[in-house]
Amino acid sequence: MKNIQLSKRLSAVASLVSQGARVCDVGTDHGFVPIYLINSEKAQHVVAMDVGEGPLSRAKEHIAEYGYEDRIETRLSDGMEKLSAGEADTLICAGMGGLLMKRILEKGDPRGLGLKHMILQPQSDLRAFREYLRDAGFLITEEKEIFEEGKYYVAILTEVSEGNMLPASYEKAIDIIMKSSDVSREDAFRICDKFGPCLILEKNSDLKKYLEHELEIAESILLKLSENTHPDRERDIIIKKNDITTALNLL
Repeated sequence: MKNIQLSKRLSAVASLVSQGARVCDVGTDHGFVPIYLINSEKAQHVVAMDVGEGPLSRAKEHIAEYGYEDRIETRLSDGMEKLSAGEADTLICAGMGGLLMKRILEKGDPRGLGLKHMILQPQSDLRAFREYLRDAGFLITEEKEIFEEGKYYVAILTEVSEGNMLPASYEKAIDIIMKSSDVSREDAFRICDKFGPCLILEKNSDLKKYLEHELEIAESILLKLSENTHPDRERDIIIKKNDITTALNLL
């Protein structure tokens, strides 16, 4: 049977799954990613979860169309609530805000469930979300930036480590940022959290386009703010502009 066509955003997520993985897809929506992973023989088994009965019902229908009921289980679940320890080694969580995703991970206990990798695609609050991953010891090992339908998305692959060591991607990126520009270690951390250590290290072309777009917006806002008195807002935008410029100089 012909494989399902994923959007660029979801294709990036699927591409980060290791061959032979046992996957839990939280917020599966229509079940397209699990179907793709099984049909392409990338995953052995998938537990597809959603908090909504409507999306889960549609996912079941699509899974039945492909005849994968024996390899894709569907469960009504708030986050990872209905996942048992040892059932999956890889978590997929995509298509929701970063702060909601953070709450799902905090409540779900990835280490206790035996997860080894997490593929995460937060759609907001990227800086706060990367900072959370770093503090929690979830090591960012690969990132993909995707532009689709006028929006930029980031897919993040993490390794679930046992401690809270600093990811090698951060160590390398911070070292490069500090050597190439006059910024503090604290500033370098902020730049990595905002834009992604792996994307900076690989000189990602889509990240460059995103930053150029954001620089134009920041400069436009500064022009308008200069006509009024908004010192706090102006300071924040200047910091943002400087961070963008620092990152762009590395790409």
